[in-house]
Amino acid sequence: MRPSPVHVVLLLTQLIFATLPIAVKVALRDLSSPSLALLRVTGAALLFVVLHRLLVRERVRSWRDFARLALYALLGVVANQLLYVTALTLTTATAAQMLQTAGPAATLLIAILVGQETSSPGKWLGIGLAASGALFLVGVDFTSGSGVGNLLALLNVVAYSIYLVISRDLVRRYDPLTVITWVFVFGAAGILPWGLPALIAETGAVSTRTWAALAWIVVLPTVTAYYLNVWALKRVESSVVSVYVYLQPIGTALLAGPFLGERLSARLIPAAGLIFAGVALTAVADHMARRRRAGPQGADPEHVEM
Repeated sequence: MRPSPVHVVLLLTQLIFATLPIAVKVALRDLSSPSLALLRVTGAALLFVVLHRLLVRERVRSWRDFARLALYALLGVVANQLLYVTALTLTTATAAQMLQTAGPAATLLIAILVGQETSSPGKWLGIGLAASGALFLVGVDFTSGSGVGNLLALLNVVAYSIYLVISRDLVRRYDPLTVITWVFVFGAAGILPWGLPALIAETGAVSTRTWAALAWIVVLPTVTAYYLNVWALKRVESSVVSVYVYLQPIGTALLAGPFLGERLSARLIPAAGLIFAGVALTAVADHMARRRRAGPQGADPEHVEM
């Protein structure tokens, strides 16, 4: 089976996301979590607005859709950013990454509960294999991190999983850049009350290294990765998009040594094998499901490559 472009994009997206905890740890040396979240979301919102005006210029067609975009921003940006960045100030990057492995199962469960997806043995087996690899890589010991930090990281996973599921409605009806632009505009407004007071007090002490880390965070793990995720959501189910999160611990483990001084785990190779096997199995299950929906007449119109 020839690799689908959407799965290549999802692979690239998770490799970009894997750099996020490294860059965040660097930026948090000079910035508090509310300041960092505000700078990240506001910078991304400005870039998305510019890109949208240059490339799309599509208008949101109803106030109901604006309300939905505000809800998506609350879950996928405000809660996601504040919970994740704050968690990294209280727990280790490894523990935070481990908790991300709950995302695919949570996403699939929520999608099934709201009637958006149907479960299949292939999907559950793929998620289970990838989860076992991720857990084997990072371990299951939470004692190295704060319990509060771990709880915040888990709440972040739940909020983002709900966002992935419910946002597919507008993603199907609008250009992905339209959706992600408004989500970040509303998200920046939502984070402003928490981030602005802290930012005013801290910007004078920010180093060049921190500004460089912030620029990386905005351009790659935020603007690029969020857009690619929404692009993928237009083409495959939310549970398929979510399962690729299991690739993040591999990338983070490879980067943690040179940038944070952490030693490379001997578990990386067997864990990577399990993770890639699980992701591949989920991708195959998705491909087979799309072929069944399409039937003998051709491609499923909801999942035509664009």
